[in-house]
Amino acid sequence: MRRDESIMRGVIDKIIGRNEEAVEPPSEKYVKAIPLKSYEDVDIIKSEVRAGNIVITNVSPLAKHNIEDVKRAINELNEYAALISGDIARLGEERVILTPKTVKIWRA
Repeated sequence: MRRDESIMRGVIDKIIGRNEEAVEPPSEKYVKAIPLKSYEDVDIIKSEVRAGNIVITNVSPLAKHNIEDVKRAINELNEYAALISGDIARLGEERVILTPKTVKIWRA
């Protein structure tokens, strides 16, 4: 590559915001199903979302034992979603989805 072409390519890359040295391959993200068996599972769910994963949790296992813990867990997950600018929504009666800030849930 000639020097002029190299300079021109560098200028174009800066204009369009492309910097080959700073580009990292995207890390893999997952959709994970994590049942809420105990209140302590909230920390596992938050950790997964912090890592950039989407979590679908079934609250039925905990609801069979302690509905108050389910309410506390959902409230904590709501607060966490707001704190990280993520998103949270119900998927029917038994499931909740929690996403990191890079993923928004579409609502009709």
